[in-house]
Amino acid sequence: MKNWATLEADENRLMNKHYSAGRSGRKINKVIIHHNAGNLTIKSIWDVWQTRQASAHYQVDSNGRIGQLVWDRDTAWHAGNWDANTTSIGIEHADISSKPWRISEACLDNGAHLVAAICHYYKLGRPVWAKNVFGHKHFSSTECPASLAGSQHAAYMARAQYWYDRMSGTKPAPTPPAKPTPPAPKPSANIDALADAVIRGEYGNGEERKRRLGANYAAVQKRVNEKLGIS
Repeated sequence: MKNWATLEADENRLMNKHYSAGRSGRKINKVIIHHNAGNLTIKSIWDVWQTRQASAHYQVDSNGRIGQLVWDRDTAWHAGNWDANTTSIGIEHADISSKPWRISEACLDNGAHLVAAICHYYKLGRPVWAKNVFGHKHFSSTECPASLAGSQHAAYMARAQYWYDRMSGTKPAPTPPAKPTPPAPKPSANIDALADAVIRGEYGNGEERKRRLGANYAAVQKRVNEKLGIS
């Protein structure tokens, strides 16, 4: 990507058909991610779409290079759903294997960075799955985006959020530290003296006695019972 802040791709190879000019007055409110079902490049996916009625706004190659094929202001034919098409940016990702489907680390990182950049540029907020980032399968009967909704999903979304936080200059709220567990009182060596104090009524009864004696409760109560002849 030449410029993440302005969404300037490494290469512009714009479609001459199989997209719709404009967005029918709709606003962009989400990103929809796809996989190529093959290790395609910016040029080869452009070639595929010359004979197939489909397109997407961006292609992320396996080496991480990003191409723009449809301007953001126009509607790409990628989701199989007109409402989703007019309100989304579609991103394709090249696969490096098919059994199972998997994308490269470079493709994952730059694809996630692109999601973050789009969310930042269009003020969509921090990338959140099924809120402002979706898989193709949310809108059509398909397994696309394959690993990006499966084995590589968590890593992809974590990177998207990481890059968004970097771009926006914000940090997610830290997880509050766990409250330290107070140390258990050390058992007293003078159980006999504590038992005498309990018998004198100095430690109350029931829950109050348990609370005040803490870790010594069981041993002291046993000694109290012995002193009182209670079996």
